[in-house]
Amino acid sequence: MSDASLLKLEAEFNANSERKVQAGDKVAELEAAFDRLRKRMRKAERKEGRRTQEGARLFNKVMETRADSLEGMFAKVRVRERWNTDEEASEIATLKSLIADLRALADIQS
Repeated sequence: MSDASLLKLEAEFNANSERKVQAGDKVAELEAAFDRLRKRMRKAERKEGRRTQEGARLFNKVMETRADSLEGMFAKVRVRERWNTDEEASEIATLKSLIADLRALADIQS
């Protein structure tokens, strides 16, 4: 191998080395951005958790409050539609609440 070949290989090596440094800088930049996003995501998840807990508290309060008209019962139905009622406990709470409302309304009208 001649010196000319070595000089050419050295130039290629140096160019590649510069590209590697640039790629490493990009990785570090993306990792920093990812860390910032991960922190923001954790903060948003905590906020979502607080909102979910508050939603559960309000849902239960709505279902525990006795409706004294169809309008009040429809309010409960609308709350039920917005709440995640995929869980059996929420569905049962809604049903029990509406049945209690109907019984209370029937007693008032008797």
